[in-house]
Amino acid sequence: MRVYPLLLATVAVLFSASSVQAQRRTKGFTVLQPQVQAELPLSGNDYLFGALNLQHFDTDLEATPLFSGQGLRLGYEHFFNDQWSWGAVLNGQRVQTTSFYSAASYSHFLLPEVFGRHWNTLGSVNFRQRLAIGYTWPLDVANSGRFLASLRLDVDRIFPLGSSGLALRPRLALEPVTYLRFQRDANEAKEPFLDFSELRGEVGVRLSPRFDFTPWFSWQNSYSIALPQYNADGTVKIPGGNSRYVQPAVGLDLRITLGKNAGSAERRQLPTQY
Repeated sequence: MRVYPLLLATVAVLFSASSVQAQRRTKGFTVLQPQVQAELPLSGNDYLFGALNLQHFDTDLEATPLFSGQGLRLGYEHFFNDQWSWGAVLNGQRVQTTSFYSAASYSHFLLPEVFGRHWNTLGSVNFRQRLAIGYTWPLDVANSGRFLASLRLDVDRIFPLGSSGLALRPRLALEPVTYLRFQRDANEAKEPFLDFSELRGEVGVRLSPRFDFTPWFSWQNSYSIALPQYNADGTVKIPGGNSRYVQPAVGLDLRITLGKNAGSAERRQLPTQY
């Protein structure tokens, strides 16, 4: 259990550094993100999963569709023992953007990633750390991919309600994401250490071994270093520097568990965020 204070201290330092550097803060519209998942348990705690999600961006543009973003996720995870596992996930995303000055356009990207997970318990409380490395691959733009690394810390506890299988699972998760830049050219713009971060709170509701749903809320932060903008007379109109774009998000995950191993009493099931 000595690993937890070290990891928490590391993330606290990262977020403290980012909050000091991100001097300008802009809050965006709330994103709604429903998601449907299907999970197939394998031997032990291993599993396959597939998920389809939609995103609704609340904007002032009348031409924006109700769900302008669609995503598909496929993944596999193998557990070596009760504490350690590894897995791979393929994320695909399609987002439609609309502006006052142009017709609707679409952006598509893939994000394959591999990860390792550590899972431990203290009494009835679950502690997990998920370290992942992925590559963002835009399908619309050539030679603009990015290697990303993320560390997710989460804690939860399952509260059984009676003998019918009904249970609640409150959970809190914190995840910073950084851009892995191995070497920056002299003519390239400087970028912040953190690319993205998310603080997520949720309450999972298990109705049966085969069906559960999870309403959640998160604060998503995107970090950037902007160039200053000037007026015609050369005075500074908008100062440059570190900035943080805050995006509130509200979601609902619906999960169906398939196969003969769904009701196994020995199986430990992950939260819907995986």
